[in-house]
Amino acid sequence: MILYITSPTLQTAILSLVFPHETQFTHARKTILQMTGAHITLTIAATLLSSVFGIFIGILVTRKAGREFQQLVLKLNAFIQTFPPSAVIILAFPVLGFGWKPALLALFLYSLFPVLGNTVIGFNSVSPAAIDAAKGMGMTWFQQLHIAELPQALPMIITGIRHSYILNLGTAAIAAVIGGEGLGTIIISGLTLRNSALVLSGTIVISMLAFIGEQLFQLLSWKQTNHDGSTHIHD
Repeated sequence: MILYITSPTLQTAILSLVFPHETQFTHARKTILQMTGAHITLTIAATLLSSVFGIFIGILVTRKAGREFQQLVLKLNAFIQTFPPSAVIILAFPVLGFGWKPALLALFLYSLFPVLGNTVIGFNSVSPAAIDAAKGMGMTWFQQLHIAELPQALPMIITGIRHSYILNLGTAAIAAVIGGEGLGTIIISGLTLRNSALVLSGTIVISMLAFIGEQLFQLLSWKQTNHDGSTHIHD
């Protein structure tokens, strides 16, 4: 991927093999490297925001004080997911105007609920015996959350963050229509010019970013599972 995004010559060589009749293989104003940097920045920023707020709200509604709001949150989660990403982006445009700000807001709002929903499911699936044991040992609420509950809920939370990342990665391309930049810029240019080579160029990089992200999350999940297993054996 690094070779592809840093070498216009390589881009042209690959795309010309697939589309020999095309005459334009790179964007006229921006390099694929610049667009990839903007795309990754927007995706990671939105994923971090959705992760922080999603986990925080998920923890709140699984505590005794906020449990009455849990069903409302889950229903809202299911409702928001029925909206197409493009609709969320268009609704954010009148609020913040043109540029990366409405794109970030739209991505954050749309990807918040996979993290939130999985956080709620993760904490609800914690063994009651573990919670009772933590209380019996005299743990504070924070110790109970950190030591007894979080390790059991973490696999589901990681899955939610992974879904959020993949969702943001694809939706960030649509955000280019309101100035979100990223790889959607070259894809939309290709669609406008009816140039399939430009569309494929942006799609190749997004696909590689999705593959790399999946591998990193799988590695994180494997390390978490291995750590839990080692801890369990040690205990």
